Amino acid sequence: MKVRILTILVLVFISCKNVTERQNEQEKTVIDSTEFKAKPFKKQQKNLISNGIWISTMDSLSTIEINGKKWLFKYKNVNTSTDDYYEYLINESVFDKDSSIIGGSLVLIRKSDTLKYGIEYISNKDMTLIYLPRGNFQQFKKKD
Repeated sequence: MKVRILTILVLVFISCKNVTERQNEQEKTVIDSTEFKAKPFKKQQKNLISNGIWISTMDSLSTIEINGKKWLFKYKNVNTSTDDYYEYLINESVFDKDSSIIGGSLVLIRKSDTLKYGIEYISNKDMTLIYLPRGNFQQFKKKD
């Protein structure tokens, strides 16, 4: 009888030890996953498009002026009100090794209108977008 009780106590001890080791492994996994999640957050702070004038590669008279989060479409010899700007938001961005955006979506918002684009590529000098309602590509180069 004493042998059975001793065996049961040993098995309970081993079982408790295994549970504690599993909990420690799970805690390590949680810590590791939060560290992994913190890295993309830092890159999301770079979700800004370089300020300046961007010229369409398909129509050199068509430009975009970006200042902070403001996006203003312009066309040569057409007056555009400075109040006629969109605010942009980049969602679900994916970065390459050079911190260029190679995926995600771009949403332009103003009081009366919302435009949606897919991001093919955005760097400090080049931008390729996909206008989602039609699926056509729009390419821009930053003016030096």
